Amino acid sequence: MHQAGSFKNKIDEESQEVNNLVLYAKGGQWESVWAIIGTPENPKKAYLINSIPENRRWGVLHQAIYWKDPNIVQILLRFAACDSSLRTKECTSEIGPTSGMTAIELASAYGCTEVKKVLTNHVCNFKTETEDIDTFYPWYADIELKGHGLIPITLAAYRNTFHPKNIDPKKPIVTVLGDIFHDLNTSQNRWKDVREKICDSLYVVSEESARELKECESRQAFYETIVNVYTDESTFLYTYMNTALRRQTDSDYKPSATDLAMGPYVVMYQTLLLFWAELKRENATTYRRMLLTKQDMEKYKIGVKFIWLSFVSSSVELEKALPFPTCSTIKGGRIVIFTIDNTVISTHQPRNIETYARYMERERVYPTGSKFVVTGMRWQNGEMYVNLKLLSS
Repeated sequence: MHQAGSFKNKIDEESQEVNNLVLYAKGGQWESVWAIIGTPENPKKAYLINSIPENRRWGVLHQAIYWKDPNIVQILLRFAACDSSLRTKECTSEIGPTSGMTAIELASAYGCTEVKKVLTNHVCNFKTETEDIDTFYPWYADIELKGHGLIPITLAAYRNTFHPKNIDPKKPIVTVLGDIFHDLNTSQNRWKDVREKICDSLYVVSEESARELKECESRQAFYETIVNVYTDESTFLYTYMNTALRRQTDSDYKPSATDLAMGPYVVMYQTLLLFWAELKRENATTYRRMLLTKQDMEKYKIGVKFIWLSFVSSSVELEKALPFPTCSTIKGGRIVIFTIDNTVISTHQPRNIETYARYMERERVYPTGSKFVVTGMRWQNGEMYVNLKLLSS
């Protein structure tokens, strides 16, 4: 729970900064860029470095390539948070189409030979899958109190789209999302603006999902499709999204370019799970199978409270929970089957999405940030069975 006076969101503050960051880079004002993100040796808000704001097509690294300055590119790449795989949004530049280009592809397109050499020799250290990223997140380390998780950063970069009015810094993120949902349902065309920006950003991760959302012609269809594409295993959207959310466990949070591209979709899906009345809350027992590292598994001890930062699919039928994606391809991983008591009245009770899902798995999804306590555990046939109880948020 938030302690009185301890919470402060930075959405308005960082909305200005993330827009200025790209604007300064576009103008070649690198001292102003360093004033926001610091230096590679002493980073300040480097977690904003890969953000592409709602009305921009390129990020900071792309702008550096435009200036054909290998020294600036080298400085940016020395930031641990800088992701050289950052892709442009759909766009056409003076040299022609540059949609979805990585930094090295953009350097080639612009004939930046020296910059391309720098990028070729750079090794990108971002993990693209959930392997070795723990599922367990301590109860006492609530990500919202840090103020720079994926959802707050996304709301800063897309503030005018999701919440064009000033945001009270004392409001918890869940309250801000509630305001967004109310506005979506009372404004005639706000949902269309949100749809366009989600598709704009999601394009670089899953063109297929972006296309499906773009074809929605009503608010209802948009909401339904947001839920539906989550369950499409062929696009790996589920994996990308939950990798992005689980990466928030990093002590020095560094969202990748893909993480941030998922951000607007994550905001919308979380909003629907929390507030869309058509997704009924489940108070019966649900089941979830995961494949965890030995180190991660050992954190689930009786009496321990924790948070799942990702969206978690579960089922009210054990047999249907067994084939669920196991979160990674961990070599030597341990199978863990969670049995979850959802009787507590909570905003984070899992939502029934089966009406809009692609597969009949009796699926119930927990919003990101759901909190639990371990109430029991046992081994059976080489698999660990863990009993959990959902806690009030």
